[in-house]
Amino acid sequence: MRLIPHARRLGLRLVESKGDNLVIEMPFNDELEVIPGTGLMANGAITAFLDTALGAAVHYELKVFRTMVTLDLRVDYFEKPPPFSAIVVKTRCLKVTDHIVFVQGDVFCKDMSVPLAHGVAAFSYTPMEQDA
Repeated sequence: MRLIPHARRLGLRLVESKGDNLVIEMPFNDELEVIPGTGLMANGAITAFLDTALGAAVHYELKVFRTMVTLDLRVDYFEKPPPFSAIVVKTRCLKVTDHIVFVQGDVFCKDMSVPLAHGVAAFSYTPMEQDA
């Protein structure tokens, strides 16, 4: 996570990597509030977090660094996180093809059984020279 400038700026940290799952945390940051002083995190911050976490899951799945781009990202919001709360994303790679990886992730706060949002994405990546 430290290699991704955006992840460093958001304060993201890897909590767990197990099988094809990553759990990544984003602490509360008052710069991400929708209305200053309320502690309510903006949906755009959650979307940026999901995009970064799902991209990290792709890198984790591929085992080597590759140039990649987000082709598609869909986020469904169920409810806002409680004010001033850190959030976590649990990711899972669904399918890896020759040039595209499909991933999903759920956003949680304290209770890992109640998702606050769900995201699905497709990332395109370039094969390494030796892969071609």
